[in-house]
Amino acid sequence: MSAIEDIPQRVCDALRKGKLDASDLTARRLSAFAGKTTSVLYHHWGSLDGFLYAVSQEGVQLLGARLLAEIGGARGLIGAAESFVRFGVDHPALYELMFVRPFDWDALRASGQTASSPGVGLWSQLVSYFAGGGSKRPDMDARLMFAGLHGLVHLASTGRANVGAMSVSDRDTAIEAARVLAQRFMPATQKEE
Repeated sequence: MSAIEDIPQRVCDALRKGKLDASDLTARRLSAFAGKTTSVLYHHWGSLDGFLYAVSQEGVQLLGARLLAEIGGARGLIGAAESFVRFGVDHPALYELMFVRPFDWDALRASGQTASSPGVGLWSQLVSYFAGGGSKRPDMDARLMFAGLHGLVHLASTGRANVGAMSVSDRDTAIEAARVLAQRFMPATQKEE
């Protein structure tokens, strides 16, 4: 991989480690971080949006590897659900770029950037997991699972997950709720811990 093609991974790692945050996601700041001119971002990724989408997909690939390892492990969907919430709460700037930031989807599709994204592959595997578990509507179950986990990350990161349970942290409350959510989706294949 060339030094230029490596930039999205470097930015993803910096967001994950807290060396960059949401305020740094401008063409000028990202170019300075990469040691390149702003024209590099536009030339290679078509737009700042295109570049940030590439960074987000690096994050999706990282999260996806964790989730697939959990789903394939002994804890299955429960482990994956907990891992998703941990990732979102522990890496808020990267998570926001991956799942909250609005993108110009029409432009990204037109440029071909979304054709083989890790996010699509991860989604397909989640749907397959639900189908393999006997779901009558695996697409819908995957959407509901994602919505629930995404909501838990949002509640935990805004300090609202532990309402009514103030002796427990927002993070821990959200992780526990993720565990229960997973158990409710596939009760026959999940064991309560």
